[in-house]
Amino acid sequence: MNKEQTLGQIATLEAQIKELTAQRNTLRDEAIMNGWATWTYTVRMQAPSLAWWKENRPTVWQKYATQTQVKKFTLV
Repeated sequence: MNKEQTLGQIATLEAQIKELTAQRNTLRDEAIMNGWATWTYTVRMQAPSLAWWKENRPTVWQKYATQTQVKKFTLV
């Protein structure tokens, strides 16, 4: 496979992924509207890397940890 073929195949796959993602999002919205699924939110703690903690602040991780919400599609 040469450069043009490879880049052409990459572009084709990216277009397919974009189209399928749009279809998935539409179907998810439909499932939620029909009551077949919901969005479930969970909280995840994020903080700097372990190497940073060991070097700078090994005992006060809570001060630098932040909470983020993670949205997950869940079937009912």
